[in-house]
Amino acid sequence: SSVKKTENDIQTLLRRHNFKYSSVGFMFSKFKDLECQLPEKISKDEIEELALQCGTEEYHVDSEANKIVFSIDAEDEKELIGEVKNLELDIISNTYRYVAIESTSIVNSETKRRIGMFMKSLEGMSEVEDIHHNVENMDEIMNEA
Repeated sequence: SSVKKTENDIQTLLRRHNFKYSSVGFMFSKFKDLECQLPEKISKDEIEELALQCGTEEYHVDSEANKIVFSIDAEDEKELIGEVKNLELDIISNTYRYVAIESTSIVNSETKRRIGMFMKSLEGMSEVEDIHHNVENMDEIMNEA
């Protein structure tokens, strides 16, 4: 299967760059982002009320496209989706994202070089869809790699 091939490729890549293979999922919080079409001519107060009805205070409005993105802890997604359906909002997209619980910064130049090369290798793998990290200065590292 391609999943097993990808896992083997990543393990090989980790060994090649002298990194250890381990799970870091505990270092991230998983969030659900639900993008919905807003009803026509809705006021800011009504949008806030809508977000509260959906069980979240975290949302982003794109007024030009008349869309709203609700964000909620992934554990509470069933309630959010249920409430959105009860309010008869059209769901445009339904995605997850991972947010680092704690960030770090890499200062050692050799470590930066190794991480940059590893990340470039991962980005080059067609099977890899997303890369999540907790490195604050990843842009700097990638620009130097």
